[in-house]
Amino acid sequence: MTTHRRPSPGLPFARRLRPLGALAAIISLAVLLAACGSSTSPGSTGAADPDATITVGSLNEPTTLNTVKGGNTGHAQVLLRNVVEGLTVLTDEGTVEPLLAESWDVSPDGTVYTFHLQPGVTFSDGTPLKASDVVAALKRVTSDESTSARKKNLSIMKTVEAPDDATVKVTLSTRSQSFLFYLTSTGAAVTKPDAGNPETTVIGTGPYTLTSWKQGDSITLTRNDRYWGTKASNKQVVYRFFKDATAENNALLAGQLDLVTQVSSPDVLTQFENRPQFSIVEGTSTTKELFNFNDAVAPFNNPDVRHAIRQAIDRKALLTAVWADRGQVIGSMVPPTDPWYEDLTSIDDHNVAGAKQLLAKAGYANGLSFTVDYVPSDAVTIIAQGLKGQLAQAGITITLNPVDDATWTDKVYKNHNFQATIMTHVNQRDLVWYGDPTFYWQYDNPQVQQWVRDSETAATPDEQTALLKKVARQISEDAASAWLFLDPAIKVASTSVSGYQKNNTTDSFHVAPITKR
Repeated sequence: MTTHRRPSPGLPFARRLRPLGALAAIISLAVLLAACGSSTSPGSTGAADPDATITVGSLNEPTTLNTVKGGNTGHAQVLLRNVVEGLTVLTDEGTVEPLLAESWDVSPDGTVYTFHLQPGVTFSDGTPLKASDVVAALKRVTSDESTSARKKNLSIMKTVEAPDDATVKVTLSTRSQSFLFYLTSTGAAVTKPDAGNPETTVIGTGPYTLTSWKQGDSITLTRNDRYWGTKASNKQVVYRFFKDATAENNALLAGQLDLVTQVSSPDVLTQFENRPQFSIVEGTSTTKELFNFNDAVAPFNNPDVRHAIRQAIDRKALLTAVWADRGQVIGSMVPPTDPWYEDLTSIDDHNVAGAKQLLAKAGYANGLSFTVDYVPSDAVTIIAQGLKGQLAQAGITITLNPVDDATWTDKVYKNHNFQATIMTHVNQRDLVWYGDPTFYWQYDNPQVQQWVRDSETAATPDEQTALLKKVARQISEDAASAWLFLDPAIKVASTSVSGYQKNNTTDSFHVAPITKR
């Protein structure tokens, strides 16, 4: 039996597929970025005010407070780890750690998890947390009402029981190395049962209570002085929501905001450079820009064609065009914060001559033409135009076909009626999708599928990591997709605040450690 324990109370701590939001046009500016070596923002000098209000700008307002129905980024950004908590938590470094579970035991066959809850935990209204509340939350995420992104994953829970008020016993239908990761999702967070309309009311165990939601404007969180762990370093946090980045940036310049959760394009940074009242911080993210092929249809069912396309692409030039050298070129579907990351960028590096040779080998010596469906935004349009020019140098002609979200979802995602597409994937640990031949890119490699299955039922995390490294390398060697680059996480903040997370590797934007002087 394996036992896992939490190092200390109050430890500072899955995102869905979505099109990329608006970004900027091609730029070439140099910006000095601070604090690249830590997961939180640089410190500010002077005494912090424990009763400060932190005002955060965001472009992602939640559409609901219902923890099993939230679909957009804003839902988890505001609630997860701030108002509601789960048994486990995904840290900003990308690791899974205990949270409401002080420790857990795992049966020798890996199918029974016995969680021992933190002592003294209460909901924000003072009601003690009981194991039965956790059981209700875990059953709710797999219920008929749930539309949680992790509903299918967590359906491996065969039984969920509360042997006593401090213990939760979960029996899985099969061993799952990802189970503890799945529990970090908003859908698996614990809320007080029957607290009111779940669309507009949420009572959790987190360091804040949600005290108001002015839809279309703001959400206010107030420090929960009953919190079982380390109390919030500020008294109140106000999330202000904006329809566009220009209005958000103007509010920051005017001193109406303390920080923004994410800078959507580097061109706005010129407004904040060389101003001592602002800090610019770059971190990493899990947001991957992909050029995907329909691997099941000609000519993309020929690996030589896929390799040729990859070699014709100058990923670094695309990254420079969109992010002015920030971010990171990637060679597979794995960001550096995933345990199975390996630098595979040397596979199909930019080589126009090599691309032409591969096309000739595949029977396309006189060139190749196909259509690319995509949802336009500033950044995606830059990528699309860049790809068009780069591929033309290798004799590949692409027709760009901009579509709306609904059309993309129906045509590409559901019906697989496409040749190629540009898409942004923000999910954590989503390499495993290449083990599903029915996923929209229809990559079908039985060996990869077996490795993915075996990785999930592996006896140890190390075995899982080794198998998924094989998957990452194999899909790159098969040129299953063209992985372009990883978006950076860039934040601009007043120098009066510190303690905010640097990376965008979790669904949550954890605000409890933020201080203001």
